[in-house]
Amino acid sequence: MRILEWSRRRSGGPVQRHVLQELREGKTAEQVEQEHGLPRAWVDGLTSFYDLLHGERERACTGTSCSFPDGCKSNRKSELEGVHCLGQCYAPPATTLRAPPPIPRRSMLQPPVVLRNILGGEDARGEYVLPDGETILGAVEASGLRGRGGAAFPTAAKWKAARDTPAPDRYVVANGDEGDPGSFVDRLLLEEAPHAVLAGMKACARAIGARKGIVFIRGEYPDAHRTMRKAIDEARDLGLLGQEFDVELFCCAGSYVAGEETALLRAIEGLRSEPAVKPPYPAQCGLQGLPTVVQNVETLAVIPWVVRHRRRGDAKALSVAGAVGKPGVVEIRLGTTLRTVLEEACDGPRHGARWKMALVGGPLGRVVPVSGFDVPLSYDGLPGMGHGGIVVLDDTVTARELAEHLFTFARRESCGNCTPCRVGTSRLHTITDRPALERLMTTLEAGSLCGFGQGVPRPIRDLLQHFPGEMFP
Repeated sequence: MRILEWSRRRSGGPVQRHVLQELREGKTAEQVEQEHGLPRAWVDGLTSFYDLLHGERERACTGTSCSFPDGCKSNRKSELEGVHCLGQCYAPPATTLRAPPPIPRRSMLQPPVVLRNILGGEDARGEYVLPDGETILGAVEASGLRGRGGAAFPTAAKWKAARDTPAPDRYVVANGDEGDPGSFVDRLLLEEAPHAVLAGMKACARAIGARKGIVFIRGEYPDAHRTMRKAIDEARDLGLLGQEFDVELFCCAGSYVAGEETALLRAIEGLRSEPAVKPPYPAQCGLQGLPTVVQNVETLAVIPWVVRHRRRGDAKALSVAGAVGKPGVVEIRLGTTLRTVLEEACDGPRHGARWKMALVGGPLGRVVPVSGFDVPLSYDGLPGMGHGGIVVLDDTVTARELAEHLFTFARRESCGNCTPCRVGTSRLHTITDRPALERLMTTLEAGSLCGFGQGVPRPIRDLLQHFPGEMFP
């Protein structure tokens, strides 16, 4: 906390946020240290923490879809260093230097909502036609819209908290750090519907009284960064941004935990993206100590539609990959069953495959056995479904193999800031009996600082429940 407060006092504003950007763009630690007058320990702490500050080189994706390409067991072993995740789960295996194919997309809603600028042909400039702040907030509240980033927190409640906190200024931050292996919805929206995201930010800014916004994009999405930069310039040229509200771009440098809102704000402030203790919540005390609304990209993209049509915010885009005939982004209405999505929108099982289970919501999500595929996809019907990434696995994959994959992810991606998560995730793969695993998971859930350590046991508990004989054969 001391170094965070020192950062804020020293910068007097958003100065230090350029440190991580400069390191990402190739400046040496010595150059950054001298130009900003920072302690060398500060700069070394950044370069040792972020994966993408160690030079550009080809690396292989080790996310769930690329570890189990086409949803089946694979003996593929890459000589390349690993990276989580490149958002190319629909076309595994992926590497950092391979140009990704276009993301397949389809909607089970007519007309589409989340994908309206992509499939529906709606004019992107019309997204910026917005009423006054009170009307916007009223429409969002009436819609019942909940955050699409995983926590599913009521959007209007967060906006009201930021609006009602006395402060000289406020921020709106678009969270484009879509790091869950198996997710690529945000990548599609950032690359092909950037104006919907920017208009959603403008609506939020008008509702809470903010003048500044930041689009935070993960470093593994270079095309999204370029597309969003172009869209910001276009909106400024048309007078849609720049006067009442302006936006800047921030490209992260490789950290899964940066998707957590307090960790994300620390990254912007030029620090290691380690989660902070809550409360206070960012809506009351966020970036530079000011009220800050951090909202997922998909949530923001839906806002202009919700405000314009005064309808329920129950459309959701899913990422589907693995043992299905047609992987890609699928837009549904919340409450649609998993089986309906897989059979009707994704053309059923991949040729020759027999479904066994699906990992829904990434490595901190839920494991659903094929017998449970009739579960409704909603935040109440399947708690823990998270961002909505779905990887379907066939019967060549054992529960223990999936668990080992999840153990490796947890060990590699823990930020190490709290002892239960740092030590607990490093020991998961060493456990040889169920009682010991249960004790360790209870410790992770009860003692971890943020949702990462608390969520690691969630899919493991599902595997123990549905496939007990395969976990400890």
